[in-house]
Amino acid sequence: MTRTEHLADGVTLHLGDCREILPTLPRVDAIVTDPPYGIGFKYSGDYVDHGGERYRALIEPLRGLPIALLQYPVEMIREVVPVLGPPDDVLAWVYPSNTPGRNFRLWGIWGLKVDLSAVKQPARNPDSSKVKNLFVNSYTWWEQPQVKNVSEEKTDHPCQIPVSSVDRIIRLIGARSVIDPFTGSGTTGVAAVKLGCRFDGIEREPKYFDIAARRISDALARPDMFIAKPVPPARTERPVGLFDTKGR
Repeated sequence: MTRTEHLADGVTLHLGDCREILPTLPRVDAIVTDPPYGIGFKYSGDYVDHGGERYRALIEPLRGLPIALLQYPVEMIREVVPVLGPPDDVLAWVYPSNTPGRNFRLWGIWGLKVDLSAVKQPARNPDSSKVKNLFVNSYTWWEQPQVKNVSEEKTDHPCQIPVSSVDRIIRLIGARSVIDPFTGSGTTGVAAVKLGCRFDGIEREPKYFDIAARRISDALARPDMFIAKPVPPARTERPVGLFDTKGR
């Protein structure tokens, strides 16, 4: 089953398999995504690993494209790098975990330039009189809690990530048009439209497609007055596909 919903000019959701839909979409600045991994985790039994050949085949269509992809550190090295090659840059999202200390996930960056000056943050030791009101460039890591069951943005998706984390990535890579081939609950879409980006999302599960459509529609209904609305792609005699190589 496939379906397409145009939520606004320049904002579209596609229900279906990304391997079939991706080649039909117009070229964009970046793929920003968190591919599904380990969804089969069983708390009362063994870990059902969705990695290996199955996972690698899932991300194979992304090879050679401009990408910001989120993954756990070991899986980034074991699963992603063999398919996409070594990333051009790596950023770390650090969060409190149930184990002592902190955990982190990596944003691997391929074919994109990270501009740390695009996101300002308070200097460390903000109570110090010397840096109390000083804002500095973003670090290559930042702390942000996970989306918990009690979080305001929590949906029925089991592996939801914070909008603020994706917002930061889109700002750091300077993308104005984004595709998420594994849309899930629509977090990338929410971050993208709030930043005025053009967005195409692809999700194969109808349940999550509907959640994403609702969340992105809500974000569109509450725009930031200081950010322009997403701009649809320019019309050409023949649409320029994401996988076209001419002129790249």
